Amino acid sequence: MAQRILVVEDTPDLKDLLEGVLRHAGFDVMSASTNSQAMEILEKFYPDILLTDCFLSGAGPMLAQVLRRSRPEMPIVVLSGDPVTARKMLPEANVVLGKPVATAELVQTLRGFVV
Repeated sequence: MAQRILVVEDTPDLKDLLEGVLRHAGFDVMSASTNSQAMEILEKFYPDILLTDCFLSGAGPMLAQVLRRSRPEMPIVVLSGDPVTARKMLPEANVVLGKPVATAELVQTLRGFVV
């Protein structure tokens, strides 16, 4: 069974790119542009990994913080243009990757979380 990943990214082109790359790599992917969309998806889709932008419009890192409390075993991978600040904002993240990130590095990082 493919690892399930929830991608939360508010830049439409990047969200589409991430979805395509991850599907091509064999992951089962759902995506959202906002934390509220992600919360709706989580009612029906149970991801193995959260891949999220740290600086989402609106609530920012709220989703990762909520999931860390409710699902402490779920790996959280954060993408950020400012990884140093992202690490400070989300110390609970398993990995923080800087944008832009090489797709091979992203796929390798995600595959490192075996379920």
